[in-house]
Amino acid sequence: MGNQLQDMPKAPWRMHTLFLVECRDYFDWQTVGLMHSLRKRGQPGSVTRLLSCTDRDMRVYKGRDLAPTLDVPSLSKHPVTGDWYPAINKPAGVVHWLNHSDDAKNVDWVVILDADMIMRRPITPWDVGAEKGKPVSASYGYLVRCDNELVKIHTSHPEFCDKVGGFIVMHIDDLRAMAPLWLSQTEEVRADKDHWARKYTGDIYSSGWISEMYGYSFGAAEVGLRHKINDHLMIYPGYILAPGKEPSVLHYGLRFNVSSWNFDKAEHLNNGIVHQCNKLFPPPPYPEQVETMTKKEGVHRALLLSIECMNTLNEGLVLHHAQRDGMHLHSLHSLLVSLSYDCDLLLYV
Repeated sequence: MGNQLQDMPKAPWRMHTLFLVECRDYFDWQTVGLMHSLRKRGQPGSVTRLLSCTDRDMRVYKGRDLAPTLDVPSLSKHPVTGDWYPAINKPAGVVHWLNHSDDAKNVDWVVILDADMIMRRPITPWDVGAEKGKPVSASYGYLVRCDNELVKIHTSHPEFCDKVGGFIVMHIDDLRAMAPLWLSQTEEVRADKDHWARKYTGDIYSSGWISEMYGYSFGAAEVGLRHKINDHLMIYPGYILAPGKEPSVLHYGLRFNVSSWNFDKAEHLNNGIVHQCNKLFPPPPYPEQVETMTKKEGVHRALLLSIECMNTLNEGLVLHHAQRDGMHLHSLHSLLVSLSYDCDLLLYV
């Protein structure tokens, strides 16, 4: 296998991409998909997977070779209250990386992604307009406005609060200032059970699960960061694009459908597909089939992006199995044909 998907291009500024996962099958297949898309699309700079695992999980974990990895302590279980909240590991992992990684000492810009993302083109600060003091992110519409009781309790600068998330492009100096507050504010909001209700947070389950998202917004507000919000860089598969816009990131956090075919990441919590020889997700319809499904241009494009997202995930799995299980090119081709799978994968093998 060639090195076309292994070498990241150099950047005019020093860049690093981070994403956090746990020791679970659920995150392993997401890691394979994200890493494949980062390589395929040429994301500049280095990448680090922040791996948050308990000691028990680590003893049986099989996915250490899936990405360049830094082990970070698991804070899923609060040491005092016993509260189980794995989402706090995201800010905790970033803080650990800042304090313990040599990479963090030699970087200008950091891109923070979620594992359930597929990159369609590189995200760089010079392309998206990020500046020191002005990180770039996407609007998170289900967070309620930053002028309610919650924000007044948990930050002294509600005027700086932005309801953002998904991806972050931030200068390293801003991240160093903000990350400890991201962690402490997350812990504070999570502990504030009196304000978990939907009217305060937008959480339809009133479970406090999105405390980490508010922790980020409040932490950034405390250090005076104002985000440039770009609503066209990221889209959920199945959503309709704004006319003339091309997203850089597909965030498959929600169920999406193409005719009778569908994909929902929540249905694959324990899917060991990464560790089973030659296994792929059921493929979506061919792109050509979309022509018979709709005449509406926006819906047509949304369906094609959904197919692209799934095909990219499966591409990553095929290449992963080829590398780990020693498959040859003709075996890869046979596997794709047997699944009626249509992609440009063989250009990269």
